[in-house]
Amino acid sequence: MEARAKLRYRALPLLANPLKQEPFGPDSYVEKDEAMTTSDNRYNGTPAFREKEEASSIELFYDLFFVANLTSFTSIHAIDDRETILSYIGFFALLWFTWLQVVLYDVRFGVDSLFERLAKLVHIGVMITFAIVGTRFDSSHPRSTYDTMRQISIVLMISRVVLICQYGFVMLWVKGHKKIVTPLSIHVAAFTTGAVFCLSFFFTFTSRSSGQAYIAWYVIIAAEALAVFFSASQWTSVGFQRTNLSERCGLLTLIILGEGIIVLAKSMNYVVQGENFSPAIVAQIISAIFIIYSVYMLYFDTFTPHNPSSSPICHHFWALAHFPFHTALVLLLEGTSRLITWRNAIEIINHVYEMYSTIWDSSTSTVDLADQYANSSYWLLQAVQADQVKYNVTGYVNDLRMAGDKSSDVASNAAFEIMITIVNATLKFFHIQPAHRQEDALGDPSPESNTDPYVDLEHALVVYDLVFLYFFLAAGLTLVLMALLIALNRQGRGFHKGDWMSIGLRLVAGTGLALVAAVKTSQMQEERFLYSPWMVPTVMLGLLGTVVGDGIIGWALPARENKKHGHDRGERGGEA
Repeated sequence: MEARAKLRYRALPLLANPLKQEPFGPDSYVEKDEAMTTSDNRYNGTPAFREKEEASSIELFYDLFFVANLTSFTSIHAIDDRETILSYIGFFALLWFTWLQVVLYDVRFGVDSLFERLAKLVHIGVMITFAIVGTRFDSSHPRSTYDTMRQISIVLMISRVVLICQYGFVMLWVKGHKKIVTPLSIHVAAFTTGAVFCLSFFFTFTSRSSGQAYIAWYVIIAAEALAVFFSASQWTSVGFQRTNLSERCGLLTLIILGEGIIVLAKSMNYVVQGENFSPAIVAQIISAIFIIYSVYMLYFDTFTPHNPSSSPICHHFWALAHFPFHTALVLLLEGTSRLITWRNAIEIINHVYEMYSTIWDSSTSTVDLADQYANSSYWLLQAVQADQVKYNVTGYVNDLRMAGDKSSDVASNAAFEIMITIVNATLKFFHIQPAHRQEDALGDPSPESNTDPYVDLEHALVVYDLVFLYFFLAAGLTLVLMALLIALNRQGRGFHKGDWMSIGLRLVAGTGLALVAAVKTSQMQEERFLYSPWMVPTVMLGLLGTVVGDGIIGWALPARENKKHGHDRGERGGEA
């Protein structure tokens, strides 16, 4: 019983040595023998760090805060125009590179101890703070949100300070070994510089400051990433060749796909509330599921675990290439969800139009017509949970009743105004409105909330014009970046014709999907496509066709050639 208790309640050390062989403390002399070197004597007596084959539970726990942060930000910040899409990408960049720097430390030096758990707690606090301040993040209006900009600067500074402490602790264990101390000093110098600049930005952001000051954040996070990867490529003793960096990138891809499933489930809630299970809506949902599953297969089925003997430069670019890949993937999944919602709204609006048209044709007098319009409108407004004050049709109903002649312009205009009001209420129910025309996250009404209904409808159409554009561009870019990831992944282990065919297939399919956005050049063709149920299925067919093409390539190539190059299906596993 006592032995079992020791296994279950192991004592957590205050500090843990990241090296392969445990000395007595940071000041202990490290023998430069065979036991302290890597198996291939790569570092010529330089101490070797512990190799990690898989992510620890606390690292996976930290990753969960990334997806929670992303889900929270996505639910609040809809992509409605050029400014909001840039703001969305900007916040995602801050979040992603903050995650990356924590991962780059964990995969090389992270060893479970009380010190590391406290550091991880602060990193988790950083993620939670991002979620809090992200509700009001808006890079298109930095002067009006300068308090948020200040808070983000402090959060970035705290993250850098913790990393400085972590890398500084590692340096204590390897002091005297220049090949390790030098690159770690570059790490510390980069984060110290970043922390100082982030602190200075706290005083820079004011209501009178330059609206472009926040751009310096992105210069800092890019410079830090380049400093870490450059030093790791020059001093392989702190490199990523024998780490689980590939696994962590793959796990984040899974997490983003999971976030896409959450967003998809939210859009399906509108289908359930509207009880609209038409064949077109069911086809949209099935297509969305196939999009997510196809991305999963295309990503994981064609990547092999990183080979330590391959080029470290390519490995570094492979990791960094995940930022644009994940950005495109997030936009693809967000666009999929919004287009399902759009299709659901369009079908309900078509039903509303048919219902009002039937009432118009069957009524003989404007009094009877007004009564039926009033009853139908009341029922429809109740169904979409509309604000009875904002979407009030009483005045239009009275105009219709007093028109006398159904064929008069007064009657036609009143009937059309009633229908437009119901359409806008439906769009409001599905949150199909520009962000500046909706209630904000705290429930404060927008000052432009009571405007001409025609303007509301026009703005809603402009929003989905943008969604149409970035949806197909993101789908194409996702496939093109997958081709780049395959090329970088194969460097150092040799290409075979199956690799070239897979890369070419993704380039062709990705370019084709991106070119669908060129329909925007013809307003008539764009509107026809936008109101059709084929947008989401088109991307699904492109991705699924690529999956089928990959399967044919794998089946057609001789098994001995696959095995020779290490690309047989059995070796592909689940790592990127």
